[in-house]
Amino acid sequence: MALPFTLTVDKTGFPIVNVPGLDFGICWLPITKIQFEHFLVDTGAFDNAWYQDKLQQYNPRISAGNLSVANYWQAFMTGILPGEALRYAEWMGSGATLPTAQEWKSALTALAGWPASPAYCAAVLALPDLNERARLLIQRIDQVLQQEAGQLSGAHFLCDQMAMRLGVLELLYENAQRLSFCCWGQPNRRFYGGLNNPLYETAPNRFTDKTGSRMRTVGFRLIVR
Repeated sequence: MALPFTLTVDKTGFPIVNVPGLDFGICWLPITKIQFEHFLVDTGAFDNAWYQDKLQQYNPRISAGNLSVANYWQAFMTGILPGEALRYAEWMGSGATLPTAQEWKSALTALAGWPASPAYCAAVLALPDLNERARLLIQRIDQVLQQEAGQLSGAHFLCDQMAMRLGVLELLYENAQRLSFCCWGQPNRRFYGGLNNPLYETAPNRFTDKTGSRMRTVGFRLIVR
């Protein structure tokens, strides 16, 4: 089966998807705690007390082997503020940044052009430079997302395998001026219910200001130019 995308990995060994028609690559998943821990160890940007507070107050940590339909979002780094996400993106380097709302919607729409397929996840798992912890996590999350696909109206797409729906609310720049922030997504209703399908929405569904207030449902995903 020919893939509609090409794959690379970021500096943590997690996959980046490059789709024809988009002028950027996009992370396969929202940023995980595994990736964020690489950043914390490498930079010391935030101390252990800061990290433990995020785990205890917002979204506990979980191992890949314990993921289920009731907790898989705990693999993602949430309770995050814009400045913290941007600091992570700066560390990631190589043109990594938060997407704008329009870029995120463009990626969602493009990735919804292909029905979900086991071949896509298999291609990710076959990447030779994939982080071994990423391999276990991605495999398990793909299985869980298949079980939860019934929450989505209509078909299940490549964007859903990438948890752009049924993942977390994703922190974005509100517009191309990159001075304000918003969030978009459709988390699993077990995690946070009542949000509409972003494939059919024309604008983000939840906003935060520049300094922000922490929300346990808000994580982030990077694009790479």
